[in-house]
Amino acid sequence: MVGSVFNEGVRGMATSYREMQKSAHEIARANIDSNTDNAPSQDAASQASSLPPVNELNEDRRPGLEESLVEMRRQEQIFTANAAVVKVAEETLGSIIDVKS
Repeated sequence: MVGSVFNEGVRGMATSYREMQKSAHEIARANIDSNTDNAPSQDAASQASSLPPVNELNEDRRPGLEESLVEMRRQEQIFTANAAVVKVAEETLGSIIDVKS
């Protein structure tokens, strides 16, 4: 039982770490992507006609800088919570070993 809790905590930490790396990559790319957005574009009429409807979801859309920063902070908290789970599992296992000794 303690081993499975320990494993879940470690797995949660690894998942959170991967998500933090992904957010860090998106934050690093935010400046690059924003520079290409500021490039001169077509006239306003042709640009407006090429925009998708507001209510249409765009699954290929990259998250903005704000979203990436919030996600980074969220994953940091998740990582910390999982680390606490691992610590408690380790302490519990240590207590069980001490009691049986």
